[in-house]
Amino acid sequence: MDEILKSLKKRRLELKLKQSEFGSKLGLPQSHISKIEQGATDPRLSTVTDMARLLDQELLLVPRELLPVIKSLISGEDSQKPMWSLDEENEL
Repeated sequence: MDEILKSLKKRRLELKLKQSEFGSKLGLPQSHISKIEQGATDPRLSTVTDMARLLDQELLLVPRELLPVIKSLISGEDSQKPMWSLDEENEL
C-alpha cells in the first residue's frame, strides 16, 4: 500500500494540486490527506480508488505471474526475451 500512496502523492505534486484542494475534491479535510500520505492512517480501499481516479490514474489487480511483463511495459524497459526469434540458420 505504501508504494501506491507514494505514487499517488507524486502524481498529486506533478499536477501541482495542494492537499487542501485534493481533500476538498474528495470530501476529506487536508489533515486526513496529510495523514494518508505520511502513512499515519490506513485509508479504505474506496478512498484510495477515489484518490487515484481524481489524479487520472487507475488501480488494477493483475495476476502475480504477469507482474514482470506489466512492470516492463510501465518502465519501457524490455527485461524479457521476445517470445519469438529468427532461427540463426534462416537469417542468412
